[in-house]
Amino acid sequence: MRGVTTVLTAPNEVEQREYELPDPPSGGLLLEMLRANVCGTEVHILHGEHPLIGPGCVLGHEGVARVSRLGEGVRRDFAGEPLEEGDRVVATYFQVCRRCPECNSGHGNLCRNAYKGWSSRADMSPHFHGTFGTHYSVGPGQYVYKVPASISSKAVSSANCALSQAYAGCEVGDIRIADKVIILGAGGLGICASAVASKMGAEVFVAEMTPQRLQKASEFGAHHLIDLSQAEDSAQRVEMMREATGVGADVVIDMTGVPGAFSEAVATVRPGGTLVSIGSISPNRFTQFDPGSFTRSGAQIRASIRYPATVLGKAVAFIESTPQFPWEDLVDADFEFSRVNDALKAADAREVTRASLVISHD
Repeated sequence: MRGVTTVLTAPNEVEQREYELPDPPSGGLLLEMLRANVCGTEVHILHGEHPLIGPGCVLGHEGVARVSRLGEGVRRDFAGEPLEEGDRVVATYFQVCRRCPECNSGHGNLCRNAYKGWSSRADMSPHFHGTFGTHYSVGPGQYVYKVPASISSKAVSSANCALSQAYAGCEVGDIRIADKVIILGAGGLGICASAVASKMGAEVFVAEMTPQRLQKASEFGAHHLIDLSQAEDSAQRVEMMREATGVGADVVIDMTGVPGAFSEAVATVRPGGTLVSIGSISPNRFTQFDPGSFTRSGAQIRASIRYPATVLGKAVAFIESTPQFPWEDLVDADFEFSRVNDALKAADAREVTRASLVISHD
């Protein structure tokens, strides 16, 4: 039996290829994909801006799937729930090897082998290294969580990246009740961060350069919307955000992936506050930085890359416990699997919050 997966052949070029379906790895699973969403990371990969995922690799890391076959020894998910063929699951897109120095020091999200599977070329078995395919081979180092029947596949499809990244970022920011939190960027991660921060008791401000993205943030807990497109330059953007919060934010979470936004975020944090950097993942993209002003501010900068794998279980529980948020609406554009190029273009143009490839139906 054969399946199809999506391969980056060159910057800005992808093709869909057929491969023989592999057996599930020992301790892992072979999944049948239901939905795969286009995260901002896919846009970076498409443009050749990812340090590890390049031409020859399979695209896709976010989505929800059905268990096709269980590998040897797999009977339960990572929360101890029984697993059977046909169950819907979400899986971390990275592995935690538990044997490298980073894992050994308790930082599994920094595992130096995190992308060992995803960064493999598509022509290497088991071929289905990413979610943009009919199937997905999940290794024993990837955490897998069963999806409750009360959550739709569309609602949970953003859990294993956008929501988990945002959840972890809010924890890294140590958000507390009544904190003023600015979230820079109203894409999928920013919208999820708005929901999490608001449930933590924060007063949430969402700032965005693309005004049409802002309204959705108000549906996910944001108390204030800041249209940064109204500013003439960087200094005015900083001034807008500082004025909105009074003296600057207690916590700023930068989801944009824009180097210049990092410097603006630092200037927007109140003295003694915290900046959490999540969106900037591409190396060798620079911005001006004033270390003297930073030191005098007493602020902290914290990086949040990937997330502790157990956060994925928290993310699924968070969706189930917050029906007041329209989780299905976070995914606002569905595309047939064959239209992967259209989905990527829509995400690249910021025409949508989250584009989703509908690969199979529940």
